[in-house]
Amino acid sequence: MMLGYVRAAPDSVAAWRGGNPVTRAQFARDAAAIARALPAARWIVNRCANRYHFAAAFRAICQRGATNLLPPGSGAQATDELLDGYEAFLVEDGLVESALRDAPPDGADGDIADDHLAALVFTSGSTGKPRPHEKRWRALAMSARYCRLRLAERPLNVVATVPPQHMYGLETSIFTLLAGDWALHDGHAFYTDEIAAALAAIPAPRLLITAPYHLRHLLASSGALPRVDLVLSATAPLSQELAALAESRLGATVHEIYGCTEAGSMATRRTAHEEIWTPYPELAFSAHAGTTSVRAAHLVGDIPIADRVELQSDGRFRLLGRDADMVKIGGRRGSLAEIAAKIAGLPGVTDQVVFMPAAGDNARPAALVVAPGRDAADLRRELAAILEPVFVPRPLRVVSALPRNGLGKLPRDQLLSMLED
Repeated sequence: MMLGYVRAAPDSVAAWRGGNPVTRAQFARDAAAIARALPAARWIVNRCANRYHFAAAFRAICQRGATNLLPPGSGAQATDELLDGYEAFLVEDGLVESALRDAPPDGADGDIADDHLAALVFTSGSTGKPRPHEKRWRALAMSARYCRLRLAERPLNVVATVPPQHMYGLETSIFTLLAGDWALHDGHAFYTDEIAAALAAIPAPRLLITAPYHLRHLLASSGALPRVDLVLSATAPLSQELAALAESRLGATVHEIYGCTEAGSMATRRTAHEEIWTPYPELAFSAHAGTTSVRAAHLVGDIPIADRVELQSDGRFRLLGRDADMVKIGGRRGSLAEIAAKIAGLPGVTDQVVFMPAAGDNARPAALVVAPGRDAADLRRELAAILEPVFVPRPLRVVSALPRNGLGKLPRDQLLSMLED
């Protein structure tokens, strides 16, 4: 039997807006007001930037029996493609603000069926064209429930740096409100000063939901940071060194989450102290003929995942890397991640990405490197001393910045464009 939802009290805090608490009863009234303002549409693009607006609109859209379409990026093109492709209605902050301003002081939301198609979530585009994945209400709610069980079985006040339209942000910062008892901070928290201000605006216990890219910049700042009780990181590998620094600097316990858009969050580890991943309750991994899959009661069948794992006798596992990360060049096998790590260790390098711009036996890895004051030819010579010649990226270009999105990920089409410039 699957674990049940958390039933938070109506007078408990659902969110913090402008430093002030919003009760769950008020959140329910706000969602009902937004639902009344929505048309009878099958698909609704939820592009609210304010996290509270997004959460209330997400609930309202489901209450109307519709499905949230979550754009894979913040640009207008991604939204326009969804609006045209699905003949969808668009919800943004302005509509929500108007609905809340004109809302009556009563009204409440009803239950949402477990099998309701709550959202279409799209992949980030870092490995190609974004693809949609159906997400039922119960699957999202159970992932949030497992996350709460693993991190803290108590109410937490949440600051998130990752967008709610992404699977990671949706499960951990939105559904821990919708199907749990955590309270979110509604403001924008992307840059270091915004993150620090958001943390200072909410009381303890505090949870920071973030990504290695944001965490690295936060810890590099010289300003004072509020004490954080817990940190949750995902979207890219978190190094043991960065996790240990975060625990020391923030006074927090740092957990890394493992997941994918197809299956949602699946496992965690305390990265500063362990290499092995522990699956969520009732999730089971299997590996056969080089293919890894996961099964759970809230998922539909066996879900293939892109990573290779080494299963332990107790059900835990070690990640071995992605098949897509392994390349064969000139008869030799190598890892793009290993090449990237070598580049990251060169003097003056502050950011980098290594990728295959094309397929084929004669294809070579390419690299875009942020290294102020460094010359591309010098970097290639230094790499030639520590890598086999076939694995030295060509081309390797020094750029002023990489086009990271709100998750710190790098859309492939933008990388290819930079390579051609």
